[in-house]
Amino acid sequence: MIVLVVGGGGREHAIIKKLKENENIEAIYALPGNGGIAADADCMNIGATDIDGIVEFVKGHPVDFAVVAPDDPLAMGCVDRLEALGIKCFGPVKDAAIIEASKVFAKDLMRKYNIPTAQYETFTEMDKALAYLDEAPIPTVVKADGLALGKGVIIAETREDAKAAVRSMMEEKKFGDSGSRIVIEEFLTGPEVSVLSFTDGKTIVPMVSSQDHKRALDGDQGLNTGGMGTVAPNPYYTPEVAERCMKEIFLPTMEAMNAEGRTFKGCLYFGLMITEDGPKVIEYNCRFGDPETQVVLPLLESDLYTIMEAVADERLGEVEVKFADKYSCCVVMASGG
Repeated sequence: MIVLVVGGGGREHAIIKKLKENENIEAIYALPGNGGIAADADCMNIGATDIDGIVEFVKGHPVDFAVVAPDDPLAMGCVDRLEALGIKCFGPVKDAAIIEASKVFAKDLMRKYNIPTAQYETFTEMDKALAYLDEAPIPTVVKADGLALGKGVIIAETREDAKAAVRSMMEEKKFGDSGSRIVIEEFLTGPEVSVLSFTDGKTIVPMVSSQDHKRALDGDQGLNTGGMGTVAPNPYYTPEVAERCMKEIFLPTMEAMNAEGRTFKGCLYFGLMITEDGPKVIEYNCRFGDPETQVVLPLLESDLYTIMEAVADERLGEVEVKFADKYSCCVVMASGG
């Protein structure tokens, strides 16, 4: 069995380390991988967003299974292209990856199917967004519609900060085309919870919960980052909260995507906040979160490849997904600025 993993970060390294535990996997290719991954897989200098390059590589190398890990290649249709070559994949097709690729789509989906989330409005014109902020409750949250490396979310403490965020996205194009549409939403308070889940569109199996620290500075200050460290399990994610999330959020989301003709197969990430009114969705990701994966997968006692193959074959309900009753943490060392 030869496996291809698309991506080159800590998340991909965690996935590869867990895949290596399966004795039937003879080789793992990482595109592009990194210096650390090189100890565990054959790294190839092909970028994760070079879809044509990935396709050409697969045409010239024996690959039995592919794991497409990052958001950009998923949103660009990497899984669609590989499946067209007959390669079995773990990861959603482009039509399903939109749940992360467009925050407007995700918010509208939740509104349509009554999935609890923050109140929001969407804008394509800067003047209307700025006018809305004259009356909007403060603090507020301004989000770029598209992908922005986990940084396209600004928590604005003042009206001036909120307007500056809108201008940076829509006028200055800080996040490129991702900021052509924006979401302005209600600021929620409460503990944050990340729940990664395996789903094949028929069954959804949450993994152990985690807590990602996103703000850049100590004391929950500073801008959002791609993640400054993680712990698992999340101490705020009680069995009672988990039960509510399954009933009110996880199953309804899977069923909503099916109803929209966008069946999601892969890892569906739920970014949640436990508010006074119960759990609400802050965001969806269409893949394993990083750095959450680095604390969640080491606790997985079941075989990851077996689970991934079952997801691809739509028989997730037939396999065991078991996690150790232990704790895990990921420490991020970040450069100044």
